[in-house]
Amino acid sequence: ALSNPAAQMAMENLKYLSGCEVHLTHIPTPGDEAGLRKLKVNLTCDPEYSSKSLFISN
Repeated sequence: ALSNPAAQMAMENLKYLSGCEVHLTHIPTPGDEAGLRKLKVNLTCDPEYSSKSLFISN
């Protein structure tokens, strides 16, 4: 973000996503869910796993 003005602008505007509605067509991985939680968005998802593998490593 330091060398890319567009990335810098995107980083500065992430705070405006707080309270927005987000829908995923799959159950988020723990990492995805943690990132979305930090953004403070309202998340809904379909009851589908993102892959056939039912085991998710941390």
